[in-house]
Amino acid sequence: MRGRTPTLFALSFALGGCTVAINQDSFFPQTMPAPAAALTAPPGYTMEEALIVLPSVGAVHVVRLDNPASEATLIYSGGNGSFVAGQSQMAAALADAAKTDIILYDYPGRGGTTVPPTIDASLANGPALLEALRARGWIGRAGLFAYGLSFGGSQAAAMVRNGGFDGLIIEGSAADIPRIGRGFVPALVRPFVLLRVDPVLARFEYAEYAIASGAPILLVSSADDRIVAAPIMRDFATDLRAKKVDVTFVSVPGGHGRALGDPAARAAVTRFLATHARPAGG
Repeated sequence: MRGRTPTLFALSFALGGCTVAINQDSFFPQTMPAPAAALTAPPGYTMEEALIVLPSVGAVHVVRLDNPASEATLIYSGGNGSFVAGQSQMAAALADAAKTDIILYDYPGRGGTTVPPTIDASLANGPALLEALRARGWIGRAGLFAYGLSFGGSQAAAMVRNGGFDGLIIEGSAADIPRIGRGFVPALVRPFVLLRVDPVLARFEYAEYAIASGAPILLVSSADDRIVAAPIMRDFATDLRAKKVDVTFVSVPGGHGRALGDPAARAAVTRFLATHARPAGG
């Protein structure tokens, strides 16, 4: 139930000084091979894909999985190692839980996406992509939700920051970019390394974007997650509640990126969407 675990390819290990550098390349690795698989639409869904050109940003490879029985839309942002082509299992789980239309998109350098692999481009991408999706009629009238897994939580938060979403779902993700980056470091060596974070990453105000959206938030944690440990997600929930955000926290068994393999997690997503979706045409 996970796309790919967070990639370590772009981390720079200075072994002599026990230093790990976290920079923009850590989140947009450009050297990962594409999966051999192709995306398959869940039963009852039809699939449409496009390479959408966003002025001043670049082109984004986007796939829409359309449920003819739904007027609601969920936009999925995968982990930093994800490819749309490899998301058949995740798409099936999302379809089972949400039963909405589902939109997936590729990160820089994957599936034909040409958006630069930078924080600034990432921030520009969300609003521009939303505008393009609306123009194509790919966003329905009954509700709009974002779902972000791991690094994708930050991308989903950036996408919702200007409002207009009925809910934000974040699975297996920390409250800020540096904490996500630290999760990329293998757990066995994590206590022995110094994390050096590129200052440019500080411009990406992950938690603040989630708060600014005004949307209710569902946090889904995997109890055995070694990338983003459960206490980190509980702290995330506590911090959001302290800022008067409507937060629901759910914990299920399993490792990183596997939450939707658990029926309890899928049921939590179903309840969250049912609670917050607008009526059709609303």
